[in-house]
Amino acid sequence: MLVRKTGQKKPSPAENAALGRILLPVVLELIFAFVIANLNTLIISRFLANAVAATTAVGTFLSLMLNLYSVFYAGAGILLAPYWGCQQFSKGSNVWTVALVDNFLFSMLLGAVGFLGHSSICGFLKVPMELREMAGGYLMISLGLSAFQGFNLTCCTAFRAIGSMQVSMAGNTLISGSCVLLNFLVLTLVPAQKQTIYHFTWAGIAAQMLGSLFYLWMMRTDKRIELRLFHGPWRQGYLQTTGKIFRLGFFGGMEGVLYLLCQTVVISMIGRLGTRALQISGYSANVMNYLTTPANAFAIATATVIGLALGAGDEEKTKRCLRKSLLLALSATVALEAAAMLFGRKILRLYLSDGAMLDACMQLITVDLAVEIARCVAAIMVSSLKAIGDVRTPFLMVLLGGALNISVSWLLGIHLGFGLPGVWAGYGADLAFRGIVGLCVWNVRVAHHSYPILGQTLEKTV
Repeated sequence: MLVRKTGQKKPSPAENAALGRILLPVVLELIFAFVIANLNTLIISRFLANAVAATTAVGTFLSLMLNLYSVFYAGAGILLAPYWGCQQFSKGSNVWTVALVDNFLFSMLLGAVGFLGHSSICGFLKVPMELREMAGGYLMISLGLSAFQGFNLTCCTAFRAIGSMQVSMAGNTLISGSCVLLNFLVLTLVPAQKQTIYHFTWAGIAAQMLGSLFYLWMMRTDKRIELRLFHGPWRQGYLQTTGKIFRLGFFGGMEGVLYLLCQTVVISMIGRLGTRALQISGYSANVMNYLTTPANAFAIATATVIGLALGAGDEEKTKRCLRKSLLLALSATVALEAAAMLFGRKILRLYLSDGAMLDACMQLITVDLAVEIARCVAAIMVSSLKAIGDVRTPFLMVLLGGALNISVSWLLGIHLGFGLPGVWAGYGADLAFRGIVGLCVWNVRVAHHSYPILGQTLEKTV
């Protein structure tokens, strides 16, 4: 039973500062990630222009497969925040350890899919024939050796859940930065005629290994974390803890899996539009990724604050945090949209010189502006509902929203011939639907003081 702390209607200066401390590292991390991704795209495009199209063609499917790890790390993250909020570090550490073991075992299955099924996957995705060998090799190595990425995703989510955003920022920046450095070394040291997509893919795997070493070190230096893989109490309740993680993670994780599955279908539609459409989509992402920063950053920060606040028994803080996050995220998105219209063409000229393709990219960016407004509300509401333990609603939302996305994308993009702008309209319809439904469900939960996560972690919060 939650004991609600009431009386404070507005965020105190200390509370605003706490939100800022959580939010700032997340924003910096996302910006660093996008800048590094731009540099990486620039390097790979210097290797071979079709490499951008090849990685774009299978990138969503790869993300879909990697997101399956979230069945375990998403559930663990939801559980960890309330445990840390009431300072039950030992129980939280057991959850963390079990999630790492679960995802290691799961990585064996994904590895088999990557090594044995990459050719069939490229066929299913309708990757153009001239790209299949390159895209298949990229997919085989990236998915086949994804155990390191599964470990990193679990640790990154766990550190975020307990409020250690600086660790997650440093880890992700290390991984992305070292990947760019290694790609640059390949580009400059390996003779041009001998360079293949495998060189750049192995560079990514090496970067993931460095990230794993970093997270292991940070776990050892944090006295609150008792990670004992080969001995300790976590083994005694392993199956019970795995079941608890899975019950939350199945819906919490599969929500993301379903979304990416939907995007895989949509990407196959873009593939039907041809290699040029894939290139436009890939290059435009170098600008559009920045527009997602407010939605992604506030979604992560809001979920952490809500989870910790519920663990500490402060219901009012959860409501204040959500209202403030929505207002700030929408304001920041509008500002970034204005900047994209002013400077987007200049950024794209770093990668493109074709005037017609530049025009097509800017047209897509213009359509994307409305999409990002809807993304802000949808992302924050989905993460907030998960933080309070309501993982079923986002699952159902993405199931219905995904069907809407595919239907609108096919109708406008393929059937009526609007191309990429029509596909992006499908994205917007999905996000707007989820944002509206999420707000309605949140208001009902708050009105009835219904927070399912408390039944999974604490019998009583004081």
